Amino acid sequence: MKKILTIGAITIGMIASSCHGKQLVTNHISCCPPTGTTAPITIATTLQAQSSIYQLTGKWTDEHNQSLELRDLKGKVRVIAMIFTHCTYACPRLVQDMKAIADSLPAAEKNKVGFVLVSFDAQRDDPAQLARFASQQGLDDHWTLLHGDPRQIRELSMVLNVKYQDAGDNTYTHSNAILILDKQGSVIRSLEGLEAQTSVADNEINRLVNR
Repeated sequence: MKKILTIGAITIGMIASSCHGKQLVTNHISCCPPTGTTAPITIATTLQAQSSIYQLTGKWTDEHNQSLELRDLKGKVRVIAMIFTHCTYACPRLVQDMKAIADSLPAAEKNKVGFVLVSFDAQRDDPAQLARFASQQGLDDHWTLLHGDPRQIRELSMVLNVKYQDAGDNTYTHSNAILILDKQGSVIRSLEGLEAQTSVADNEINRLVNR
């Protein structure tokens, strides 16, 4: 775990270009690229299993204002993304892609899968705001939205290899990825970019559910 967190700390600075058009060397894009630009797309990448996120300690709060630990999510295949609810470009697209994955699953399989959104924005995305966002997006009880403190958020982002940075003006630059975790909380696949990869996700989820 220490090795993973060290690697994550080194790579935190490699963040997407900001909403104001700053150009950094990276394959990721910001939450709101300049009008008229096209987001670069990368294909789904299979990752070696890392340490489980369920090894991370600390209390989180969900959209129902209920306290939980990450290990409470253990036992289901999880599809997870890190977002912030005031994002106007990438985050809504990530959520829509996750909803497409959820909608494509057979009912019996869907009940064995949980969808998780974790906010970067510890200040504004409190449980009440997460509940409003869930309602606006039409998210059902298969979804869990999490609020944590800045240290917890950073620690989780390192394990998931999701890079983000406060860009000021109440926005964040961040990598855009949907992660598929096995029942033990290890990242098995990362779907990167802003393009639906539903069939790839479905195949991976089916394999993990039936493993």
